[in-house]
Amino acid sequence: MGGISAMGAAHFAMGSVALVSGAVVLMLPKGTARHRRVGKVYAAAILAINGTALSMYDLTGRPNVFHVIALVNLATLAMGLLALRRWRWTREPSDLVTHQRRMAMNYVGLWMAFITELLVNPMLGVSRISDPRSHWPLMIALNLALFSAGGWLVRTRLTATTVRA
Repeated sequence: MGGISAMGAAHFAMGSVALVSGAVVLMLPKGTARHRRVGKVYAAAILAINGTALSMYDLTGRPNVFHVIALVNLATLAMGLLALRRWRWTREPSDLVTHQRRMAMNYVGLWMAFITELLVNPMLGVSRISDPRSHWPLMIALNLALFSAGGWLVRTRLTATTVRA
């Protein structure tokens, strides 16, 4: 991987696991044993990604916007998992909907991070085209578009109020 640190390699590997397992979780019937198993893989990968992201300072040498994004991503994961736990106690449909929406938006956030990584990580080649700072307007526009499209999909297509007990 010429030039990528061990931390960067772990970050990339866990990101790949999360992208694939997140897609699988979204496609699986909800509430099944397989959904729960793959969901645990996804959650563990998200924890690992954010752990490595919070320990990287290569871009600026100090905390930056990416550290804030990692914290927001961890918060959506925590909200999604807490809503599921609450649903298990109450069987209140709104708790299940909250779980589904938070986890789906966490996955949208993962795609936003992936696109951002492609744009600003010089090891991936895209930012070699010009100064990485020139990518900020494109990065912001793409992330706003991904957030908007993902939020619309979550609100209109991905939320079901029924699940196997």
